[in-house]
Amino acid sequence: MSSTIEASSLGKALHVLEVLASSGGALTLLEIVQELGLHKPTVHRILGELIELGYVSRVEKGVYQITPKLRRLALGEMEDRLTEIADPALRVLHQETGETVNLGVLRGTNVRYLRVIESTHPLRRIVEPNSTDPFYSTSLGRAITSELSDAAWDALIARTRLVARTSETVIDQKQLRKIHQRAQQDGYAVEQDQNDVGVTCIGAPVYEDGEIVAAISLSVPTARADAKALQRFIKAVIKTAQQISSQL
Repeated sequence: MSSTIEASSLGKALHVLEVLASSGGALTLLEIVQELGLHKPTVHRILGELIELGYVSRVEKGVYQITPKLRRLALGEMEDRLTEIADPALRVLHQETGETVNLGVLRGTNVRYLRVIESTHPLRRIVEPNSTDPFYSTSLGRAITSELSDAAWDALIARTRLVARTSETVIDQKQLRKIHQRAQQDGYAVEQDQNDVGVTCIGAPVYEDGEIVAAISLSVPTARADAKALQRFIKAVIKTAQQISSQL
C-alpha cells in the first residue's frame, strides 16, 4: 500500500472515489481509511473537497457515498441526453423571443456551451457550441452555481482566475458573493455588459433529481433589454428551464 500512500493528491482522491463507487452503497470514514491504508485526517480532507465539488455526499455524520453527478460523469452520456431533451423547449423559447438561446454546463471554473440557437436579428452575440466562458461573468455560470453552499462557492472562487472581460465585469469577491446570494434568492441570474459589451443575458438553472445540472440563458443586445422587455425575458427563461427540468 506504500505506493498508494505516496500518491499525489489527485491520485488519493481517485482512490477514494474508486472505493466509494465499488462499494454499492455508503461507507463510513473508518471503512474507507482501512480500505486505502491512508491516514484518517488525509481521507477526511479529501472527502471534504469531494463534497464541495459535488462528487460525494455525506449521508450522515461519518458516512459517505458518491452522488448522481459522479455517476453521470462516469457514464459520459449526460451532455448528449441533456441537449436532446432540452432542444424542443429551447427552440420554442427562441421562436417566442427571437433572441439567442444557450444551454450550458459547468466544467471546472468555466461554462461550456452545449447548444446555441442564434437570434435572427443582425445585432446579436455569436457563440460557438463547445466554446467556454468564465462562470463568474455569465448568467449561465451564476445560475448553475446558484445553489452552491458558501463553502463550495468559496472553493470554486479560490480556483478561479478572476479577469475583467469588460469595464463592467465584477471581479471583487465580496461583490461576487452578493451576486451569488441574489441568484440564490431569485432563482435566476441577470448579467449586463459584464461578459460582452452591449449584451445582456438572463440565465436559469436546470435540475435533475433535485440537483442543478445545467442552465439555459437568453442573450439579448442591451439596447433591446429595457425594463419591460427584461421582465418578459426573465419569465420566459424561467418557464423554459422548469419545462426542461420536468422532462429530465
